Amino acid sequence: MLSALEPAFKKVAEVSSVPFPGVAFDNAAEDFDPDLVVVDVTYLDESIVRPLITHRFVACKPMVVYLSDQRQAWIDDLAAVESGPLEDASVAGLAKLVSGSGLRVVAER
Repeated sequence: MLSALEPAFKKVAEVSSVPFPGVAFDNAAEDFDPDLVVVDVTYLDESIVRPLITHRFVACKPMVVYLSDQRQAWIDDLAAVESGPLEDASVAGLAKLVSGSGLRVVAER
């Protein structure tokens, strides 16, 4: 999943890929102010991981996506304080979360 996500994300955002848990994750959590955090929970207990991730990023309020190997995903929007299943867990769908809306202000009146 990482090999597919990283190139797609790098087109629209600054990317930092680190393993969780570990020193690299702790350093990234302290030094990086992310808009989106993607966590592969395929081999992790999501009920344990979600509170740990939320606690680490609650101050910067990113969207946190938890992916599993079945391509199922759950999203916690810490800014909006909303959680729920993510319908489009494809690489393109996740890249849209990073890039946001394709709309831009061209002229302001």
